[in-house]
Amino acid sequence: MSDLDIILDKTERSMGRRQIQAGHALMVVMVREIGWPIGDVWSALTVPERLGQWLGAPDGDLRRGGTWNLPDGSHGDILRCDAPRLMTVSWARGERHPAELEFRLAAEDSRTRIELRYASVRKGFALTSDPAGGLWTGGAGWEYFLDQLEEYVEGRVPEKALGLMPDLSPDEAMGELFEARNARWRRAADEFDQEHAL
Repeated sequence: MSDLDIILDKTERSMGRRQIQAGHALMVVMVREIGWPIGDVWSALTVPERLGQWLGAPDGDLRRGGTWNLPDGSHGDILRCDAPRLMTVSWARGERHPAELEFRLAAEDSRTRIELRYASVRKGFALTSDPAGGLWTGGAGWEYFLDQLEEYVEGRVPEKALGLMPDLSPDEAMGELFEARNARWRRAADEFDQEHAL
């Protein structure tokens, strides 16, 4: 098995549908196991000072029912929070239709199983990413988020918070990993379409 296959196989990918506040949504689901305890992973996702080290420091009324904002313009409401297992937020950039982002965490010995669910009602929901064109969406884009989270929890703190749309060189943007992830998401979409065509 190649190094690329090992990286790709770390994430389980699937699609579904989900009712969110904005309406009936298409959803991407990714599951990954992170080699750190659930408390460490939860605090990396929810403690503003820690988020500021790897993603961007949120501000707002950071509690259930409150609001949040990131420096990149992403914003939303905190819909559900059940520490350290579940958090659901609405997610929007600018005036676009809000999506929902949900994290479900489960402890497995000293490791954490994280399930990320992203659901959007947006027409033309983009499943695959085009980093060279600045398009980070649906599947492969959120996998990059999980990569950053995992690296941070493992102690690899970036020199500056990377945000959701990082600066990548053209070689990185068109690299084998991004192409392979996009291919896996296209396969997940094909499987979803076949299941729902019956």
